[in-house]
Amino acid sequence: MNLMINKNSFGYLLQDVGLIILLFCLFAGAMTVSYSDKTMMFEAVIMLIGTFFVILFSGFKLFSLSLVLAGIEVTVYTAYRLYLFLSYDTEIPFYSYVWILVPPICAAAMYMFVSGTHRLELENDILRRQVDELVVVNPLTKLYNLRSLYNDLNVLAAYAERNHMSLSLMIIVLKYEAELKSILSRQNYEHVIQRLAELVVDTVRVEDKTYSIDQKGSLAVLLTCDKEGSEIAMRRIRSRISSQDAFSGITDASIKIEVKMASLEYNKEIYENNMILFKQRVENELQY
Repeated sequence: MNLMINKNSFGYLLQDVGLIILLFCLFAGAMTVSYSDKTMMFEAVIMLIGTFFVILFSGFKLFSLSLVLAGIEVTVYTAYRLYLFLSYDTEIPFYSYVWILVPPICAAAMYMFVSGTHRLELENDILRRQVDELVVVNPLTKLYNLRSLYNDLNVLAAYAERNHMSLSLMIIVLKYEAELKSILSRQNYEHVIQRLAELVVDTVRVEDKTYSIDQKGSLAVLLTCDKEGSEIAMRRIRSRISSQDAFSGITDASIKIEVKMASLEYNKEIYENNMILFKQRVENELQY
């Protein structure tokens, strides 16, 4: 955690330093334009516009192109001032030296600012992925998710085998989920998913664990019972969901919430430790 904080601090420091240098250079360029006499005003404006293009390319992370443009700008301007000096003995004003330094420094400063931003975005993306990998709770239903289901399946399967207990997996999916999502408002659609999860949790036994396994409202229930016991649980859940007040306040009478349910008892000889296969077999039962 301290390492992440230090990296973030460095990224912010890089941004701040780059921004300060950039603002200072722009201020110097603007002051040079404002204090230029009429004969020097045109070339000062051209150099300032060229510097803006250098900053623009660097801002879009085209740093190589930005440096090339800054180099061309400085080279052409230097050659022009030397030509006037050698051919017409025109004195080189002191503030002309500003245009030799400002373009490349602006390119570097903008690159520092953009690099600091990119560094922070990259670190935030890494941190977000790490958090996603650690999260085991569905934020909508507050139930454990699919990752937790697989972890618990392995643990409970081994426990059930040692203690000669039955273990069954039940899966519940919303019928016509796509149609419900298109008909209901987003808020009511989410309320349907939440209410379904609440009904299932309230119906099954305390020792049975319920999981939210996708973003479509599908649920999985780990039951410490055999196939017959899971059939009883399914009948109770179906009865609870089909009651008139199950989704009252969320959907009207014309929209009926229905589910498809299936369950299988875990068999060590068939599935061994392949819990993905076990879950897929239960999902295949939903087709019948």
